[in-house]
Amino acid sequence: MSLATWRSLSPRDRALVAVAVLVDGSDSKLYLECDAERAEQLKRAADELCSLEVDARVAFVGTVLRLALEEGE
Repeated sequence: MSLATWRSLSPRDRALVAVAVLVDGSDSKLYLECDAERAEQLKRAADELCSLEVDARVAFVGTVLRLALEEGE
């Protein structure tokens, strides 16, 4: 996974991609492409996240969501 792609996303978009991948896996790109402004960036991030092994992906998604909650406090 490219950290440059991931770091280019806002914390909100990181959480959005993380939830989409957690819920729908590789189909998450279908939902993320509906974003009129950031579709390509979100789909690329989801594709890269889906390329991780399942165990690593779930751990990473958990970390992303925890960080998003901490930033929201």
